[in-house]
Amino acid sequence: MITTYLSTIIPAPDALPLPAPAPVLFFLLQLTFLLHLLAMNALLGGLIITLVARLRGKSPDDPWTQLADAIAKTSPSLVAATVNLGVAPLLFLQTLMGQFFFTSSILMGWGWFSVVVVLIFAYYGTYLQSFKGSGLGKWQKPILGATVVLFLWVGFMFTNNNTLMLQTQKWAGMYFADARGLHLNLADPQLWPRYLHMVLGAVAVAGLMLAWWGRVRHLRGDPRGAFMVKVGLDNFTWMTLVNIVVGLWFFMALPADIRKLFMGGDPGASAMFGIGLVLGLGMFVLGFLARLRGPSVRLVMPTAMTIVQMIVMITMRDVVRNGFLGELYKPAEFAVKTQTLNLVLFGVLLVGGILTVVWMVRRLYLSWDHTQ
Repeated sequence: MITTYLSTIIPAPDALPLPAPAPVLFFLLQLTFLLHLLAMNALLGGLIITLVARLRGKSPDDPWTQLADAIAKTSPSLVAATVNLGVAPLLFLQTLMGQFFFTSSILMGWGWFSVVVVLIFAYYGTYLQSFKGSGLGKWQKPILGATVVLFLWVGFMFTNNNTLMLQTQKWAGMYFADARGLHLNLADPQLWPRYLHMVLGAVAVAGLMLAWWGRVRHLRGDPRGAFMVKVGLDNFTWMTLVNIVVGLWFFMALPADIRKLFMGGDPGASAMFGIGLVLGLGMFVLGFLARLRGPSVRLVMPTAMTIVQMIVMITMRDVVRNGFLGELYKPAEFAVKTQTLNLVLFGVLLVGGILTVVWMVRRLYLSWDHTQ
């Protein structure tokens, strides 16, 4: 039951009607968020793997150094893909849940504003790594390290915002204690496991992508392909295992009433929880077995399982969000004025954009000299 106090703190939904029924917008939110996650995982996880490889490389001919050089070349393109694919889900989130998202954004205003500035410097860092490379001399590793930290900061701000928007009971105390927009959601028990779950997942997915890249190189006769497959599968396998533990930590950090949704309180949520746990264990087993089969290993099954797992995680994320907001959020009551032409245009441009990205990635790959 919504108290009068809470109803005065939580802003009313946008007076403008939704451009499509809420279920349609939720579907588009999930779809575009999945595409954004794929690019973000490749970027953030790839940068972390690059940093580790750069630190382990001892000379220009060291396989670790060559691996870092190869991944660094892709970083600027991945930043562009991540940012562009992130626009649509952010807009859908603002359309559907603006009354919550904008409030948390105001409470953490300076941290949220910092994302734009930090992202610009991080983007520039990827260009330095890609085009200057060893020309950076002794600054190469520090600049790469700083770039990784900047992208981690961006992810941390998003995690803060996406958790603070659910903590409606904290808003009044935060705002009236200090209205300068300096708040973060650091006291929330779910913040740190949720953030770590995202980072580890990014490394795991990037590792799987690296294994695919190395496999193709190996089949084309590039001797470095085998090392890329090995490193990629190592990251995919062990980060998945660690992330299962972190995921359980995240689960235990949730309030008891929301945990109960996944433990029989909601049949759909409980099914998703069971499927997610089985998929996580299956990904670890398949990754471990793939490590034993050499660089020509088939990666279709672990990839399919990973994509399904990402869809399951996105679905569970919505269950958690709805569990926190409960009766405070009633999208079924929103006014709707369907903009059919705009929806059709969005669908056509989305499909066209995805096909263009696939074509660009293929052309980029074919243009590289794999013998160098």
